[in-house]
Amino acid sequence: MPLDPLEQRTDPQEALEEFWGVAFPILARQERERASAILEAWVAAWKGKQRVVNLTRSNHGAFLHFAQFMDGAWVQAFTFIASRKEGVSLRGPDPDRLRRAHKLRRHRVDSGPLDKLYEAWSAHPEARDAGHAVEFFIHETPDETWEACLTETLQCLGS
Repeated sequence: MPLDPLEQRTDPQEALEEFWGVAFPILARQERERASAILEAWVAAWKGKQRVVNLTRSNHGAFLHFAQFMDGAWVQAFTFIASRKEGVSLRGPDPDRLRRAHKLRRHRVDSGPLDKLYEAWSAHPEARDAGHAVEFFIHETPDETWEACLTETLQCLGS
């Protein structure tokens, strides 16, 4: 992800459409409509000057990054991932938050809101450990959990 997401700001809906180009062939047909509704809700809720949705691609898949401006720096709050190997999932919050909060770092970021989000997401039984982050897979996670995670995200990171 670029250091300044504003340099490559795209329309969130365009980024989502490009993400689906990779994600739809990976998903089972019966999961596509549900996954689309889930991601549409997350993209629609991620509004404001301090928030950006960007897409990156690699040989591993597509990555829909949700970034937020915190303490004078852009922080990748979480990412939806579409990869042929693992399917479609949500991974976050930013696993780099610990390094960014280090007291000797020039542009220190308060990791408190992201740590709260990590704790909230970790409490869900569907959450899988992913290092300093957690991961939710579309096919394993019920709609109620997706709604709860979105609500927790907006509460922890501000509406």
